[in-house]
Amino acid sequence: MGMTGARRNEAEIALLEGYLSEAGAGWIGLCGPSGVGRRTLLTRVLEGHPEAIVLRGAPLSDEDLLGDFTALLERSLGGVPRPSGPGWLPEPGGRASWTQLLLGLADRSAERGRTILLVLEEWDLFVRVRRSLAVELAEALDRAGRRGGRLRVVLTYRAGLEERRGEVPGSEVLPAPVGIVRLGHLPPREAGWLQGAGEPEDAFFRWALLGGRADQLPGPGREGQSWEEAVVERVLRRGGDLNDRPLRRLEGAFQRPERYGALLRALALGPMSWSELVASTGGVEGGGQIAPYLRRLEEEGWVTAVSPLGASSRSRNRRYRLTDPFDAFWYACVLPVRHELLHRDPRRLWDERVKPTLDAHLDRWLPVAVASWFRAHAGELFRAEGREVGGLWGEAGDFPVVAWLTNGQICYVHTRWRPGGSGEEEFEALEEAIRATRYGIGREARTPVLATSGEVGPALRSRVRGHTLAQLLGPAELMGTGPVADG
Repeated sequence: MGMTGARRNEAEIALLEGYLSEAGAGWIGLCGPSGVGRRTLLTRVLEGHPEAIVLRGAPLSDEDLLGDFTALLERSLGGVPRPSGPGWLPEPGGRASWTQLLLGLADRSAERGRTILLVLEEWDLFVRVRRSLAVELAEALDRAGRRGGRLRVVLTYRAGLEERRGEVPGSEVLPAPVGIVRLGHLPPREAGWLQGAGEPEDAFFRWALLGGRADQLPGPGREGQSWEEAVVERVLRRGGDLNDRPLRRLEGAFQRPERYGALLRALALGPMSWSELVASTGGVEGGGQIAPYLRRLEEEGWVTAVSPLGASSRSRNRRYRLTDPFDAFWYACVLPVRHELLHRDPRRLWDERVKPTLDAHLDRWLPVAVASWFRAHAGELFRAEGREVGGLWGEAGDFPVVAWLTNGQICYVHTRWRPGGSGEEEFEALEEAIRATRYGIGREARTPVLATSGEVGPALRSRVRGHTLAQLLGPAELMGTGPVADG
């Protein structure tokens, strides 16, 4: 009962359509890291706007891009637009400049009943080639606004997942946007079912091993495969679509992939502080050497930086982790045996070498799934939504997930994919840690939550039931009964 492709990103599509329907001149941003479905979403929206003028950025010269833009406008509008009024002369060779073309579009949009929708896809490539283009676009939007024109410009660009890295290149000279639509990696519940799951635990495995990137969802013809068969066929078997995907992406995105690869391999083993990352990255003598590489990985959406709850925006107390679980699975569990794939049966290699490493990987990614659940679905169990959700470490304690709910309840979570022994000892340790932390002190509704694979014994279940507020979270709660539950 998987969610159809038509249901994906409905909220973002409606948001972009709403921005496009507003009157006046302005620009809208559509941003996100590579592979999250920007082009797919844009294609769907533009089905209702066949008159749109769409120019895709490319690593070409300024002159080549201008030539492409001129030819596109001539085909779309039946002629090259130029600004009205005296004083505008052709550029040398008779060709209009960027300024003249954009101002000409502004004047066209001011004609009675005329709407101009311009899409500049991969805007970051445009401004890399022509730094003044943001200024020229700002002038055109200002001219259209003063003349009552309806010039709408959509800029798509790559940006990391953090809010502070979501600004459009050139935003310092552009007017305030009509709105920004941000896309990220699919959340665990949606990704697991879209990867072809048939039941909740299956959905969790598929998200944790195959990830939540929109460009890594399975194509048709894989129905009926178990999650293990899907991983073996797509990741371990030569010719599988995900076999060497992380390395191909790395080599295609960066000029010195070996430095980036070293950071990714280190972070595949779990979240790390800055000092831990420096110590774990081979060939690095100091933090200054990795800073620009780590920043670029954040901007491209490979790495996410998180601060503990309650930390100031300027705090350097951060941990870094990989954004997508597939990258972590590949670097931690597949890369070490990659050389054996040339001469060993992939299924046997899976059983003997890869599968025994999964519990450690699932332990590392269970907190990410739990935090996502508290942000989006806590009301299913607690009848209150997550208001603040994050990790807590330092003097206040060390919890992989803490969730402050809208009803004032604070949930402190211990995550362990397969609890040791009966699990009662871990639950007792969680209760003791809650008593010791000062975060949320003074609130009576301090709630212990144990997140596991769901395989817990009767003694632990009885212990949790005997606690007024305690809860167990397993795959059924985290992943729901199907993608429709995401609403």
